[in-house]
Amino acid sequence: MMACLAPALLSSCSEDDVYNVDINGVPEAAAYVDNVIINVDQSTNTAYFEFTGKGVYPVWIVDGKSYSSTMAFSKFYRKAGEYSVEVKVGNANGISTGTINKKFTIDKTQMNGFGGFVYESDFNLWTKATKQINSYYYAPGWSQIADPATTFDGDTFTLTLPEATTDQWQAQMHVGTNISLPQGEHYDGSVIFTASQDINNVTMKIHPDGDDDDSHSFFCNQKINLTAGEPQAFFFSDLEAAVDMNNLVYTFDFGGNPAGIEIIIENIVLKKHSDDDGTILPEIPTEAEPVWVDANSADNLWHGIDFTMGYYYAPGWSQIADPGFSDNGDGSYTFTLPTAAPERWQAQCHFDTNISIADPNEEYDFMCLIESNVDIPAVMFKLVEADEGETKHDNNYYFADEMAIPAGVQTKFWRTKVKPNEGTAPHALNFFLDFGTCPDNTEVKISKIILQKHHD
Repeated sequence: MMACLAPALLSSCSEDDVYNVDINGVPEAAAYVDNVIINVDQSTNTAYFEFTGKGVYPVWIVDGKSYSSTMAFSKFYRKAGEYSVEVKVGNANGISTGTINKKFTIDKTQMNGFGGFVYESDFNLWTKATKQINSYYYAPGWSQIADPATTFDGDTFTLTLPEATTDQWQAQMHVGTNISLPQGEHYDGSVIFTASQDINNVTMKIHPDGDDDDSHSFFCNQKINLTAGEPQAFFFSDLEAAVDMNNLVYTFDFGGNPAGIEIIIENIVLKKHSDDDGTILPEIPTEAEPVWVDANSADNLWHGIDFTMGYYYAPGWSQIADPGFSDNGDGSYTFTLPTAAPERWQAQCHFDTNISIADPNEEYDFMCLIESNVDIPAVMFKLVEADEGETKHDNNYYFADEMAIPAGVQTKFWRTKVKPNEGTAPHALNFFLDFGTCPDNTEVKISKIILQKHHD
């Protein structure tokens, strides 16, 4: 239960809680040493904290900061080692000046699967760098609120997000460094994330300070799904720095987070690919491309559909006339975008269809062919449930992925065995194409769209 924190809150506490206090003043913390109980579940690396004192409440201090005033809570610790927690004791008269300090031990470091590159290696540029949190953007519903509570011990960030968000980029943290990468050099990197609750589409992108232009400066811009309590290593290998990248910034985004989630970010590694730290990379499983049905057959759910087009074309976030669109009558469609849209989501074109899915557990395959007259650094493909009036379904999607499109080459985009992200059967599907990052006078042709039930 929540403790009594101030006289204004006394009505929420029992009579015993209110009046069983020391009438002579604030409590002495030392008198409650035996009321601080810590148990560790070594199988899950979870410490359970409980305070059993009567007529008083605890103030738990973790990593030097007030963490909680509840009578009981738990916290996950990934690494083996000795830890401590401080506790002050309060009543209606105030909080004790004395502090209880209790220690506990985590026996084993917990890591399921690949653990990333070697953090302690002399090749790791991160450990030699200066780093600091530059800024946050925490904006549930796109309305910015107070920055989330964060601790950083020089190696590990622990971030707590008290309010839920719904969209990507609503929960950003920007970590600055003095790391600089020369153009043309190749790099490896990894980060270990642990979340207290399930969260999908955690984004990490690495870019030069002051330059996060999608069109050229992202060294890494990827998403990862996290399962509660399970540390997971995100890694990349042999990536080339496309430009000189000075004073690297790591941007982490947890948009779509549930309320109260705690996220640990640790073991950040960045090294030259040519420097061998002995890491053996795991085999990355790849799905075989499915056998596609005939695009003009009844097995293609896209064939013969009814749809309307929707647009958001806003270079520099200032909306202009819709892109040109042509239904070519042969299952292909042409979009013309006269004005460059330098950022993601500034050139959205979406097919609003009458396709509905009855079973959210049914797996589907999707493909389309795309051809552009110019290079587009990152086209976004998203198959998502349509909104219903004021009810938004942005997060119930089958995929939301991007790829670079080279000029003059027909490129295939495909995904297999996809299911709706939120596990809800879509009442109708929208297919989004976002050409944000396109230059002036872009013309794109989309053809051979196939949506089929997956069959092994």
